[in-house]
Amino acid sequence: MWLRISIAVLIIFFACSVVAASDGGQTATEQNIFSGTFADALWTVAAFVLLLAVLGKFAWKPILSRLDAREKYIQEQIETAENARKKAEKLLEENKHQALQIVMDAARQAQKETEELTEKTRQDVLEIRRRAYEDVRHARIAASEQLWKEAGDIVQVLGSEVLGRTITQEDNRRLIDEAVIKLRQKKDE
Repeated sequence: MWLRISIAVLIIFFACSVVAASDGGQTATEQNIFSGTFADALWTVAAFVLLLAVLGKFAWKPILSRLDAREKYIQEQIETAENARKKAEKLLEENKHQALQIVMDAARQAQKETEELTEKTRQDVLEIRRRAYEDVRHARIAASEQLWKEAGDIVQVLGSEVLGRTITQEDNRRLIDEAVIKLRQKKDE
């Protein structure tokens, strides 16, 4: 590539110097960069080629190598940034998945605790109802026994008034038990 550029520059300078040399009728005040002899043009081209060679060896190669190194560094930075972006996207996706999993687990746990609390409350209500039923049943039995006892006392007082004699405690109990058994049998039927 450098060789082609150098050859093109040489041809241009050579052509310009030939043109300038053929135009020998100019005055000293009208001189330009192309005015002069063929030897001047040749020395100019030689100096330019020498300058290109020196610059190519000591300036262009280091500049190009630094530009190549810079390009590689930028490419590596782009690749590193791309990898970091991909990792960040993957991490974000994983975190979204974990957050969703945590929310779902919390919802399941809340549902489970709600069901357990509902079941415990239902059991407590059933236990309270059972106790209330038992208390009512015991109260009914106690009231019934108290009623029968009072009824027996009334019967004993009436019996002694009607019969005119005193009924013993043993006779009284026997009569009351017989009456209670008959009444209960009628009630169960």
